[in-house]
Amino acid sequence: MEYGYKEPVYTIGIVAKFLKVCPATLRIWERKGLIKPTRLGKNRFYSKCDMDRLEYVKELLQKKHINIEGVRQILDTTQC
Repeated sequence: MEYGYKEPVYTIGIVAKFLKVCPATLRIWERKGLIKPTRLGKNRFYSKCDMDRLEYVKELLQKKHINIEGVRQILDTTQC
C-alpha cells in the first residue's frame, strides 16, 4: 500500500530522527504554530508533506537564523 503525500503515517520519533532534532523540538514548533500534526488520541502523526515543511522550518531557523515569528510569516505565504 502506498501512502499519499498528505497521509499522516510517521510518528514523532521517526520524524525527529529523520530531521536530526529531538522530539521536544517538534513539540515546541507545534506549540509555536509552525506545524500542526494529525492527532490520534495523544499521539502525533506526520505526513511527508509535514516532514518537508519541517525541513524548511529547520533550515529557516538554524541556517538562515530567522526567528519563530519570521518563520511563521514565511510559512503563512507558502502552502504544503
